[in-house]
Amino acid sequence: MRSRLSALFLSIFGVIIILIPLAFLAFKTIQQLADLLKLSIHFVEENIDKLRIDPQNQIGSAIQSLLGDLYDVSTFDPLRELQSFLASGVNQLIKISTSLIMNISKFVVTICFMVFTLYYLLMDASSLGDTFVSMMPIAPQYTRLFMSKLRETGRQLVIGYFLVSLFQGFMMFILSIIFGFKNNLVLAVLTAISSFVPLLGTTVVWAPMGIYLAVNGQIIKAIVFVACASVIVATLDNFIRPIVLGEQIKIHPLLLFFSITGGLAVFGFNGLILGPVILILFVAAGDLYRALNEESELSDNKSEK
Repeated sequence: MRSRLSALFLSIFGVIIILIPLAFLAFKTIQQLADLLKLSIHFVEENIDKLRIDPQNQIGSAIQSLLGDLYDVSTFDPLRELQSFLASGVNQLIKISTSLIMNISKFVVTICFMVFTLYYLLMDASSLGDTFVSMMPIAPQYTRLFMSKLRETGRQLVIGYFLVSLFQGFMMFILSIIFGFKNNLVLAVLTAISSFVPLLGTTVVWAPMGIYLAVNGQIIKAIVFVACASVIVATLDNFIRPIVLGEQIKIHPLLLFFSITGGLAVFGFNGLILGPVILILFVAAGDLYRALNEESELSDNKSEK
């Protein structure tokens, strides 16, 4: 009886301890995002002449020659482009908010399922695992090997990517406070998300921040910020991930990026979890196939001898 009460308490407490910070983070992020949008419009309106691209000067001429006939830079209107971008972003935000409000009942049901699932996993994890192994249409040792690969790949995904992205977001939060940026939480969230973007990564966040400082006449501050961000934030994944995982990591960042974006496109918001889960299953199945193939080749070589 005591074990059941403990499992129930841990299940409810575990879900609450995750949901409350997430709800607070979502609320503050949306609040700061609205402030950031207002600040962006104000910044563009005040610096409209600086942001225009003049094909007559050296920089504008270089950009125009690079683009060729694809685009006439003299027609570029920063304020119009920003307003168009914000309009589409606001429409998407309204759609998401409406969807969330309409699906509150579904969300409550999902939370109940999470509590029940966590409860039974805490109570009967080993017996559930044995049942799963016995039901699979392959040999038990191969099923256990697949589960081991699944656990290992999931660990790599969580530690090697998601925790590193959270750490990058945290470092951007600290840097934005030090350099006097407002809306620190939004910048941190955007940094964590952009860490999954191939090639560019977190540069899509800290580079515009550096440009913002430079346009406002804070050249030295902009240079110092870009240097700090490029060293402290941008290169974290190149140092921390190998230290944490060594040579174990087998998931390419491009695969993870497509699993998240593809999951969101196919499954909606649930794809944020389902996309990487499908990737984990795929990689684990590939590892199992490779292990079985090596075992088969080894047995064939022994039989030939």
